[in-house]
Amino acid sequence: MIIDKEKLDIKRRFFLKKMLKLFFTFVVLIFSFLGLSLLKPANPKKKEYSYYEIPEDKIPKEGVKKINIEIGNLQKPLKIYLVNNGDSITALSPVCTHLGCFVNFDKNSNEFICPCHGGRYDSEGKVLTGPPKEPLQRLPVKIENKKIFVGIKI
Repeated sequence: MIIDKEKLDIKRRFFLKKMLKLFFTFVVLIFSFLGLSLLKPANPKKKEYSYYEIPEDKIPKEGVKKINIEIGNLQKPLKIYLVNNGDSITALSPVCTHLGCFVNFDKNSNEFICPCHGGRYDSEGKVLTGPPKEPLQRLPVKIENKKIFVGIKI
């Protein structure tokens, strides 16, 4: 049986081309995987709460009060709401959980209202109506030696 040398060369070239394509595809996949793994942050650190003392004159005797917390490394004071419901003090973030707008407190309706889309929260930060699905973020509050501290992640 005589094998045509030309046919054998064609088959050999075809095989080598396929092997080269497979090799380079494998190399591209490996480098792509390594490149993407370098872009992803390695174990992002969870920020810890830093506690800031709230001056006694800024603590509401009852109801809701918007206060500014001066933090040394920030150019602007940080705004939060303190809620005194008689039994406890709650600290709420003023940032709407829908679009990130700053909510305002309406004393007449006793509700937080988002000016961007009309979302409404009760005085505890729970959603009443509107697009927000999540309540306002509660900030941790500690009471030590009759002083109130609010936890903020910066």
